[in-house]
Amino acid sequence: MIRSAAIRLAACLAIAYLTVGTCLYFGQSKVLFPAPKKFGKETPADSALRFEDLRIPVNARDYLHAWWIPAATPSDKVVLVFHGNSGVLEDMAGDEVARLHEIGANLMLVDYRGYGSSTPIVPEETTVNEDAAAALEYLLRGRMISPGNVFVLGRSFGSGPATRLARNNRGLGGLILETPFSSIDDALSQSWYFRIYPLGPILRTHFDNLNTIRSVKVPLLIVAGTADTSTPIWMARNIFAQANRPKQFYAVPGASHIDLPTSGGAALERILQEFIRRPLRGPYSRSPRL
Repeated sequence: MIRSAAIRLAACLAIAYLTVGTCLYFGQSKVLFPAPKKFGKETPADSALRFEDLRIPVNARDYLHAWWIPAATPSDKVVLVFHGNSGVLEDMAGDEVARLHEIGANLMLVDYRGYGSSTPIVPEETTVNEDAAAALEYLLRGRMISPGNVFVLGRSFGSGPATRLARNNRGLGGLILETPFSSIDDALSQSWYFRIYPLGPILRTHFDNLNTIRSVKVPLLIVAGTADTSTPIWMARNIFAQANRPKQFYAVPGASHIDLPTSGGAALERILQEFIRRPLRGPYSRSPRL
């Protein structure tokens, strides 16, 4: 009888395991891209900032919703911002945009397709990378910005397309990664219920920043919070160790995954200002592991 109960329990666990694994495989877009269906109508104007509301074409039928926010004082520098996977531009319209504006560069923030007012699709790694490339193309061709004046900033999930874009465009002014993950696989593995699955063959989106960073040949700034439990600081340090020089690492004491800009405060603003005004220069060489 005990053996029979054990067999039934094992069967139930196996069925549950396979069921959840199947749901993860076919429903991973909802896990990795939880774009909010409802969001506010805030804009940079609510923070007293001038802006242009843009529709940037990706192909003949799709477009990105974006904001162009000019610097308070005329500047040649542009920061192209890619946000995390659970928000939209409107979520950034308040303090986050105001803090970025303080660094003194023009800003362009974009929503991936499938997010906000961009073309509604089911996102995946390929489409997000296409979106990043389209945004940069708009800056270089549409606004005639010199590549050396474009700084790509990727926060959390946005570190994936940002790193890929920097790898493919070596003339950019610099790459800024905030709370980056080493890969989607590593990020999901922080939760035990994902760790029990072979994520490599299950996932279609990986954003392997740890490997991609090895081929990035632009100045790099990585910012991470010491109290981040979603993308722990060891991920950022591993990326930094694999990156080419010139590079800089800045740890924000006590910052979690979601409050990095607030916890960083004026000190983080100064770090960003300095990086954009006078990017790190030097030979693009390998560094010993930290």
